Amino acid sequence: MVRFSEKLHVENRQIWQQSKDHLFVKRLADGSLEREAFRYYLLQDHYYLTHYVKVIALGIAHADDYGAMIELSQSLASLENSELRMREIFYPAVGIEMADLEGIVPSPAAYHYTSHMYRIAGSQSLGRILAGILPCYWLYREIGEQYAGQVSPDPLYQAWLAIYQDAEYAKGLQRQVDLLDRIAKTLPDSELVAMQDDFRISSYAELAFWEMGLRQETWGERSDLDDELATY
Repeated sequence: MVRFSEKLHVENRQIWQQSKDHLFVKRLADGSLEREAFRYYLLQDHYYLTHYVKVIALGIAHADDYGAMIELSQSLASLENSELRMREIFYPAVGIEMADLEGIVPSPAAYHYTSHMYRIAGSQSLGRILAGILPCYWLYREIGEQYAGQVSPDPLYQAWLAIYQDAEYAKGLQRQVDLLDRIAKTLPDSELVAMQDDFRISSYAELAFWEMGLRQETWGERSDLDDELATY
């Protein structure tokens, strides 16, 4: 029997490949990404993660079984360790100080992604929350795997890639995938359909995040969509 997580993975394979092949990620791997773009990405990622943590906490609050609560609590601890590593290694290298992390103005991509997660959390459904947060965890692992065969000539970017190539990261991801599959078995078809939608939207939001980093997107920019709408 096909696991629900496998179904989600297959359905979003093309979206994920666009992320893995995105120019931002490729330039990380070949060392050519501008430092300012990476700095902007890190600031926006910090904004995203502060809300990601809150959504996980809401997932714990809505969990009915003790095992799920423990598993999500472990995810929070893992995120805390990752954030500490970011502050120790990456932030100083790009000139990010603690003051820079206060009052970050979210890009459109970061704002819409976190708004999507809060919308899911408002459903008070653990299954939907898991489906909404999993693409971030899972996609980053696949990015690490895709570029495992090469070493970025920029040590900072290689250190970033190595996080998602680490065996411990893979173990943590597998626990999250297993938890989603376990919860999915208890849910009606209508809930599973909603989870598919949530997972897909988060997958597109991940793709938009790379583009945001590459362009250092701000609210003042005109996107291609804006140009199209202006013709009507």
